[in-house]
Amino acid sequence: MLGVLLLIGAGAFGPSASASSATAGTSAPVRTCASLQQVTFTDGTKVTSTDDTTVTGVCRVNLVVPEQINIGVSLPTTGWNGRFVGVGGGGYVGSVTQAGDLAALSGYAAAVTDTGHTGSLLDGSWAWSATGMRTNLIQDFAYRSLHEMTVKGKAVTQAFYGRSPAYSYWNGCSTGGRQGLMEAQRYPDDYDGIVSGAPAINWDRFVPSGLWPQVVMREMGDVLPSCKQEAFTQAAVTACDGADGVVDGIVANTACRFDPAWLIGRQTGCGTITATDAAVMKKIWQGPRSKDGSFLWYGLTPGTGLSSLAGSVNGVQTPFPIVTSWFQWWLAKDPGFDWTTVTTDNFAQYFEQSREEYNSVLGTDNPDLSGFRDSRGKIIIWHGEADSLIFPQGSIDYYQRVVQQMGGLSRTENFARLFLAPGVDHCGGGSGAAPTDPLSAVVNWVEKGQAPQTLPAATTNSTITRPLCTWPEVARYKGYGDSNDASSFRCLVNPLA
Repeated sequence: MLGVLLLIGAGAFGPSASASSATAGTSAPVRTCASLQQVTFTDGTKVTSTDDTTVTGVCRVNLVVPEQINIGVSLPTTGWNGRFVGVGGGGYVGSVTQAGDLAALSGYAAAVTDTGHTGSLLDGSWAWSATGMRTNLIQDFAYRSLHEMTVKGKAVTQAFYGRSPAYSYWNGCSTGGRQGLMEAQRYPDDYDGIVSGAPAINWDRFVPSGLWPQVVMREMGDVLPSCKQEAFTQAAVTACDGADGVVDGIVANTACRFDPAWLIGRQTGCGTITATDAAVMKKIWQGPRSKDGSFLWYGLTPGTGLSSLAGSVNGVQTPFPIVTSWFQWWLAKDPGFDWTTVTTDNFAQYFEQSREEYNSVLGTDNPDLSGFRDSRGKIIIWHGEADSLIFPQGSIDYYQRVVQQMGGLSRTENFARLFLAPGVDHCGGGSGAAPTDPLSAVVNWVEKGQAPQTLPAATTNSTITRPLCTWPEVARYKGYGDSNDASSFRCLVNPLA
């Protein structure tokens, strides 16, 4: 128990009631926003401020948990739908954003957290100290802050409305997706439903793997300029397009294969593509390997943008900051570390170190979701197949292991489903259609028993709509109708999977 909530002068409240003790619906607040300043917790958590003037219709409450976990709770002042939602963060987090306000404006009581430290979401230096890694901060970042945020957020919600949330949901992408799965794995009773988008699970493997493209280019003496990268990307899209029955510039199959050697001799705006260029591209797509060529982790899927992980400016390499921060502070543990000392020969050493030191705390890849299943929870996992930061094969690999652990696909689909979004970049964008409202899908699953067969999806400009199918099925064009409209597609088992 993390501490019983007390509202001075108004009696005592438990941290939360079960979802079955109330029903979702609108409710006016029974107390003012300012009155929440009086809320105290037996574990020393304090309300630091309240505010109902910055955003019309929203009461903001800021709390700090002992050891400096900051939490922000956003409460609709009218029209509460009876639900609570935990909102995920990104990268190394490090700040309490106002993302909860958007959820509150949609009727949800919402909570966010800085995960126990301050700083840029691209900077992981907070975990290091000259005397050793800050284990307590790492644990806060990995899981403790999430549970604290959930328990305290529900308690504040109860204090404001006079009743507990009827249902509780998690909604996050990237690190937020990892956080949702961490909740399912470690605290299976916290949430009734979870949306886990592009989850940053397998953190101990995919993050170091993000340096592989830069290591390959540097070691082979061939930093691919952007126009050559684009040539390879577009050629892969052209070669792999059409697998879904329509040529539309969207690759709808992570299993599609393309040999970069096919482009040798092609002219581009920055020179002719050489055999070395093709060899570099092959290694980038292949993903990191040990000295003997054995598999370490996945690479970027062909047709996915390269600029994030293989970026350069005027020939000067620009590795992704989250990745270099991981090597500098978490692996080398050296403020003066130079990423260019990483080679294809010693890469496996860093990779294995990352797994050994951080898998148990940050990997978030435990396939045993029996606790979450037994609590009657439902989870939607979705991932863009053109994700340029977190390799979608990692989510597929994890879900396959969940299926094996939980007794097969049909049993797993009773509570957990995976959806892949062709052509979609990290948490959205790209040429493909991303889920438009996965939170509503999991709400309907939890509250109405309507398991999602597909997720409605649309491109950023809404010119293309698609159904996202439950893995391992993919959407294929029926052969008639508007190829930009979801109704012209049906879900079939992927013949190339």
